[in-house]
Amino acid sequence: MEHKSLNTTQVQSRHAFHIPADKLQADPTYLDRFLSFAKASNTQRTLVEVPSLQSLPISAISTLIQNGMHVDIFLKTKLIEEFDLLGYQDLINNLAGLQIERVILFDRPNRQDFWRPESWVKPDLVDQFLEKFIILAEKCLEKNIQPVFPPLQPAGDYWDTAFLRLTLQNMKDKGKSTLLESLMLSTYCWTYERPLNWGAGGPECWPSSAPYYTPEDSQDQQGFCTFEWYQAQVKAVLNTTLPILLLEAGRSAEYGSASQNAEEEEATATVQKILNRLYTAETIAEEESNPSVLLPEEVVTCNFLVDVEWETLQALFSGSPVSQPTVLEPETAATGEEPKSIASAESQHYLLLPDESWLENPMKAALLEPFRSRYHPLVGTSLSEALDAREVTLIITDQDAAEEKVDALSQNENILIRRMRLQINPAMEEGNDH
Repeated sequence: MEHKSLNTTQVQSRHAFHIPADKLQADPTYLDRFLSFAKASNTQRTLVEVPSLQSLPISAISTLIQNGMHVDIFLKTKLIEEFDLLGYQDLINNLAGLQIERVILFDRPNRQDFWRPESWVKPDLVDQFLEKFIILAEKCLEKNIQPVFPPLQPAGDYWDTAFLRLTLQNMKDKGKSTLLESLMLSTYCWTYERPLNWGAGGPECWPSSAPYYTPEDSQDQQGFCTFEWYQAQVKAVLNTTLPILLLEAGRSAEYGSASQNAEEEEATATVQKILNRLYTAETIAEEESNPSVLLPEEVVTCNFLVDVEWETLQALFSGSPVSQPTVLEPETAATGEEPKSIASAESQHYLLLPDESWLENPMKAALLEPFRSRYHPLVGTSLSEALDAREVTLIITDQDAAEEKVDALSQNENILIRRMRLQINPAMEEGNDH
């Protein structure tokens, strides 16, 4: 399935900022200060949050657009209220008149408090949601607005990856191909005070994790890399990926949550790390000596929302290569400096295996196939070959932690290193003793 985006405007920067409704309402100077910051930091897009059908800030949106901003809308309504179809349609008509480009429809439908009690207990919850979502999404398409699937609560009362997969499958079964070809996803990317690479690689790299159960030696989608777990569900159903918006980037927990206790210095450091993943091709060491990688091209916008002074943010964004992005399209990457991306065929990505049995044993080779199909790495057991690569993924098992290989690779600061832990059945080792 080829994805069709409604937007034709080419926006160079990939970052944007939330404008929370409470900020607009409580601080009359907020918009002016944001616009000053946006001009100084090459911020070209913003996400305006709208908590209800009656609270559309038309004046603020008009001001943003008049100052050259691209405006997206996050309609944070829930189905615990009466579904006012005419009210939603009027709102979408107004957004079309304002030249809004994208609309996120609803907020976290996999949470129990999104629903009325009598609806939550029904077995057809996904169908109930789709009944409303499809109507509004198709109305957006009619008005040349990009519909965006709502962010889900990571994990959540209804497990998020299961909710997403079933929703996509039901849309596919209903023959909604036009909608699916134009759909965007969105996800919160709270860190939960974990390293940014928590859960990196998605379920392919952490196959022992399951809904409501994450083993001690595994990782899950509750971290910055939630988007990778969602793309795995998309690919399983649609055999492709979808563009995705990251929300509340730079936060350890939900905006307004009591559990968000990060100091400004800590939040600033997190923003810098994310910026490195958005724009730079330099290796940035993180916890556990795992370096960062560029965010994949499916991440079309990373929306920040942090408790940091504008002056501090301006210094961060002015110091990053935002005004002259280093992210290159695949067809032009060979003519310029090459970004280091695990998803790039040009990145000389090497999959370093523990031994030759991973090439000879069909059961072991089958474990590697999803990763090989997605990333197309060179595959082998040679450490010397791996040292010539730009990116290396090591297979980690209970029998082989690959510590010596990691130490050797870490000597070259230009190599991006990733670990992929796989659990193997003892039967796979039969016949491999030497």
